[in-house]
Amino acid sequence: MAQTHDATRIALITGANQGIGYAVAQRLAADGMRVLVNGRRVDALTEAVRTLTAAGAEAFAFPADVSSEAAVSAMFDQISARFGRLDVVVNNAGIAPRIGGRSARVEDTPFEYWERTLAVNLTGAFLVSRAALALMKPARWGRIINMSSQSGRMYTGFGSAYYAASKAGLIGFSRVLAGEVGEHGITVNCVSPGRIKTAMAASFADETGVDQQYIVRTPVRRVGHTGDVAAAVSFLASEAASFITGSVIDVTGGFFMP
Repeated sequence: MAQTHDATRIALITGANQGIGYAVAQRLAADGMRVLVNGRRVDALTEAVRTLTAAGAEAFAFPADVSSEAAVSAMFDQISARFGRLDVVVNNAGIAPRIGGRSARVEDTPFEYWERTLAVNLTGAFLVSRAALALMKPARWGRIINMSSQSGRMYTGFGSAYYAASKAGLIGFSRVLAGEVGEHGITVNCVSPGRIKTAMAASFADETGVDQQYIVRTPVRRVGHTGDVAAAVSFLASEAASFITGSVIDVTGGFFMP
C-alpha cells in the first residue's frame, strides 16, 4: 500500500548550501518535510542548516561529493541508519566552470572541464538516484526530481557544450528511470530552469549584459528567481503530481517553448 501524505516526509537536496538548492530546501521545509541538505563545503552546509533551523525547519547536513560512488554510498548508509527512509530526492548539485567568466567553446574546452562537469551534474544524479531506490521501493512511494536546464533543451548562445550535455543527459536518464520505477509508486521528473539569479549565473563576466539579453527574449520580461524553481519542485514532490512522470517542467518565463 502506498504511503499517505504526512508531515514527516524526508527530502534530500543535493547542492543545497546556496542558490536554487537552498531555495528548494526552504520550500520543502515550508511544505512540512524534514530536509537533508547536501554539499561539498562543510562550512557553507553548516551555515545553511543553521539558518534553516533558526527559521523553524527540521534540517540536517549530509556533506558528500555526489560524483564519488564511495561518498554517496557512505551518505546513504548514514541516511538509512538515522531515518530508515527517504521520500524525495532533488538532484540539484551542479557546476558550470568558465574560462575568464565565459563558457568555453568546444575547441577550447579542457578535458577536465568536460569530465568534471559530467561527473557532478550527470553521474552524481545517477549515483544518488540509484542509492535512493533502496529506500523508496519498500515504501512504494517516492519522488526523484532532477535539475536540468534550458541549456539542455536548446541552444542559448550562453551555455557550454559540457554543461548542455550534462543537462540534456539528465532528461534522457530521467525518462528511462521513470519507466523502470513507476510501478513502485516512484515518479521521476525534471525541472528545467532558464536564467535564474544565482551565484552561478553571476559568474558570467558580463552578468548584467547577459541578463538583458535573456530579458528581451523572454515573454514575461524578467529573469527568474530561485523561488520560481522551488515552486515547481514543490509541486512535483507532492501528492498532486502523482500522475506525472518522465516529464520536464520548463521554468523559463517562456524563453523556451517546446
